[in-house]
Amino acid sequence: MSDIFREVDEEVRQEQIFTFLKRYGKYLAAVIVLAIGLVAGYRYLEDQKRIEHAAQGDAFDAAVALVDEGKPADALPKLQAVAKDGGSDSYGLLARFRIAELQNQARDTKAAQATYDAIAADAGVDKVYRDLAGYYAASLLLESGGGPELEKRTQAMSGEDNVWHLSVEELRGLNQYKMGQREAAVKTFKELLEKAPADSGFTMRAQQMLAVLGVPADEIKTENKTK
Repeated sequence: MSDIFREVDEEVRQEQIFTFLKRYGKYLAAVIVLAIGLVAGYRYLEDQKRIEHAAQGDAFDAAVALVDEGKPADALPKLQAVAKDGGSDSYGLLARFRIAELQNQARDTKAAQATYDAIAADAGVDKVYRDLAGYYAASLLLESGGGPELEKRTQAMSGEDNVWHLSVEELRGLNQYKMGQREAAVKTFKELLEKAPADSGFTMRAQQMLAVLGVPADEIKTENKTK
């Protein structure tokens, strides 16, 4: 008797499945096709990204080789192409930094600073590299004489959330020294001594600058903390 009920139950289930497929089968087929298409599309895009990344790497290496051969004028357009294609990606970002470097070497300071400033303002770039670009842009201002604009920039970048804040503080002190602001420079270099590791280049250079600024040797020594 139980076998009869089981057979009936199976027939009912089969009928339900048949009815369900008859009613919704075309939608299920569409969903399956869409899912397969999405997976295939995702894999295609990933493959394309890998191919493009490898191509950008080869193009970047070729441009750097031209620089090493003493042909920066030939390398620049190739680096610009990598920067355009790569955008904020690894090779694109490297290319942008190298472009600024070549522009500076060619004494086109304004162009180099504009390139660094563009990186610093690019939200698609990791903060550590944006801050680095900002530091390089500020450094170019010091090379051209420094002044209030550089003071403004270093103040904005002096927070400890900036990985390069010690470099920024050193730059700020040098700018204050060039502007003839002795007291401000002494204060900045003393603060740098407090923050920098005792055996770092920052400490050595800060001590040298404080000596140049006429700070007594025993005072310079006591300002430094062992870290």
